[in-house]
Amino acid sequence: MAPRGLKTILKRLQTAKLVKRGGYTCFAPVRDGVVVSTALRGVTKRLGHRLFSKGAMPIIARQPDDRPGGHWRGANGGRVRGKKVDAQITRLVNAGAAARKNIKHVYRLTKFALSALSSAGLEPVLAQFAVASETLRLATAADVVCFNKRTNKIAVVELKTGFPHGRTAAAVLKGKAQTMHEPCKKAADNTNNRHFAQLALTHYLLNTPQLRAKLSDLAIDTEIDALLLYACDSGTELYNLPIWWQKRASKIACVCA
Repeated sequence: MAPRGLKTILKRLQTAKLVKRGGYTCFAPVRDGVVVSTALRGVTKRLGHRLFSKGAMPIIARQPDDRPGGHWRGANGGRVRGKKVDAQITRLVNAGAAARKNIKHVYRLTKFALSALSSAGLEPVLAQFAVASETLRLATAADVVCFNKRTNKIAVVELKTGFPHGRTAAAVLKGKAQTMHEPCKKAADNTNNRHFAQLALTHYLLNTPQLRAKLSDLAIDTEIDALLLYACDSGTELYNLPIWWQKRASKIACVCA
């Protein structure tokens, strides 16, 4: 079991909130529990504009699962399915373990993802944990924050549904395989690395002195882990965020600001 009070502390330490303004949705910073009028940039789009190449992913990297399910077919079937799974995992995690026992229908990929976390010793505590930097004008939501009883640490998990093929196949522009822009010029611009970059930036925004201080108060290790979880019909794969990406997170944040 996660230490008592961890979920409450995480909720209170959220530094941003998703709000609707002028017909669009954006993150806004939260100061002392009050939502500020400033609009923040989303991490995903900023990475696309500033870090990723202009190349197109090869066909193998865009192929859907072999068994997407009858009502998930079509051009956007995989994307719709992913949103449904993300939303269900958010509801289940934030409602708590008791609520998970009462749900009538659980998607296949939801079961796979939660089972993978459990097998790794990770207990989901809070989903869609909003984090931001007003200085950088960046914000995002961590998919799932978990507690690992074995290591006495919390971990931020980036969940990706689908992507069963070609995750290491680089984007191509004019017949040439592409790399990312600085500070990640040595990294191939492929699906895996795009997701690692997103996780590195999320982890950087989440890993604040305020959070580490509260973890210390609960006798939890202040080092925060970061993991990337793929869930598709063929199974799940869980990766630790490489040190290479962790070292470049602050520079990636500056580039995306």
